[in-house]
Amino acid sequence: MARVTLESVSKVYDKKVHAVQRVNLDIPDKEFIVLVGPSGCGKSTLLRMIAGLEEITSGTVRIGERVVNDIPPKDRNIAMVFQNYALYPHMTVFDNMAFGLKLRKFSKNEIKKRVADAAALLGIEALLDRKPKALSGGQRQRVAVGRAIVRQPLVFLFDEPLSNLDAKLRVQMRIEISKLHRRLESTMIYVTHDQVEAMTMGDKIVVLKDGFIQQVDSPINLYEKPANLFVAGFIGSPAMNFFSGQLQKNGNLKFKSKSFEITLDTTAENRLKKHDKNTVVLGIRPEHFSLQHQTESNQPQFKAEIEVIEPMGNEMFAYLKCGDEHFTIRTNTMEGLEVGKSARLQIDSRKIHFFDPDNERVITN
Repeated sequence: MARVTLESVSKVYDKKVHAVQRVNLDIPDKEFIVLVGPSGCGKSTLLRMIAGLEEITSGTVRIGERVVNDIPPKDRNIAMVFQNYALYPHMTVFDNMAFGLKLRKFSKNEIKKRVADAAALLGIEALLDRKPKALSGGQRQRVAVGRAIVRQPLVFLFDEPLSNLDAKLRVQMRIEISKLHRRLESTMIYVTHDQVEAMTMGDKIVVLKDGFIQQVDSPINLYEKPANLFVAGFIGSPAMNFFSGQLQKNGNLKFKSKSFEITLDTTAENRLKKHDKNTVVLGIRPEHFSLQHQTESNQPQFKAEIEVIEPMGNEMFAYLKCGDEHFTIRTNTMEGLEVGKSARLQIDSRKIHFFDPDNERVITN
């Protein structure tokens, strides 16, 4: 397998549309890395430049020790799995999987062995004589993955491969691809707009916005230590709640938004020591609220009206408003929750995130 290195890689269309902007990224050998971000952020364009399907405007792409900028896709020793499977409808599963090997003049015995090994790995041995129209969506995706496996490439590239599957199949195929990565010990680069896929599959996640990398980190660090407002709001479902407000020092340090005021404890106060502005954005994830039936507490509290409750089985999502600010909490109990009633909420101050409203970066002590 191989390391993939991108150095100041950019893509500009028509000399004015900057799809990817000065991306520097080092993907170690055998790592599973996920490129994630909203539509139009440049993730698929970046993947296609690694594959050679998009010309690089500037910068360098290396696969292993070799610069591949001017090397055609077929000679880069990569394999790509597409969103639409890209299977030949008139060919059997065996022939679809074997097609690339036949073009490269592999022997019949080698082709048969590679296809059989890949089919066994994916559990599709019984499908080899069928044509794509006789397969389910999940089976077609396995065939597309099998076609990539038989090539034994240096790098596997996945471009939103599960987006056409229903929810149950997506979960199943997420597990299968993750298991496949462990078995093959291969370098895999996976593009998705679904942050749940990103969080559950990637060793590392690259979060992109407007062609720029926002943060590269492990899933847990992205969730617990987001670098800026965009990452904090994009990673997590339901999303992190944000409140813009003022810091007021009158004895204890207080945070005052348009609708409520809370006193910050020393944990939060220490994190704001180097912040020399009065304005700040407070971020808190839905699960870091708790419902309070007593007013006595050392933790920040305020009241809000419950607008909607969504039972999710083992937990509840409640949508609340305080003045003209709306936010979401996650809880595992219905106690104290009633639409149209007010609830007293407590915030875990250790879990509060503070962001600079001017540069949108996280504030650290």
